[in-house]
Amino acid sequence: MDTHSEKEIKEKILSKITEIEEEILVLKEHTKPQALDSAIGRVSRMEFINNRSINETQLKKNETKLKGLRNWLGKLGLSDFGKCLRCGNEININRLLFIPESNNCIHCVH
Repeated sequence: MDTHSEKEIKEKILSKITEIEEEILVLKEHTKPQALDSAIGRVSRMEFINNRSINETQLKKNETKLKGLRNWLGKLGLSDFGKCLRCGNEININRLLFIPESNNCIHCVH
C-alpha cells in the first residue's frame, strides 16, 4: 500500500472514530436510568424501557466498532495492516471502514 493510500485511510479512520465517539456520548446519555419520581405515564415508561434497550444494544455495537477502528489505526504502516487473518490477502478498505471489527476478507467470511 502506498503512502497516499495510507494517509487517506488514516484520515477516514480518524473521522470515523470521531463520529462513533460522538454517537457513543449521545447513546450513553439515552441509556441513563430514569428516576422513579419522574412524572410520566405507564405507557411512556414502557416506551422508555424499550428505547433504552435498543440504545444499549447500539452502544455495544459502536464500542466494538470503535475498538476495531483503533486496532486498525494502530496497525497502519505495518505489514499486516488490512490483511485477512485467515488467507493473508488484503481486505477491501471499504469493508474495513464499514465493518472495522472484521479481521477477515469477504471470501473468508463465507
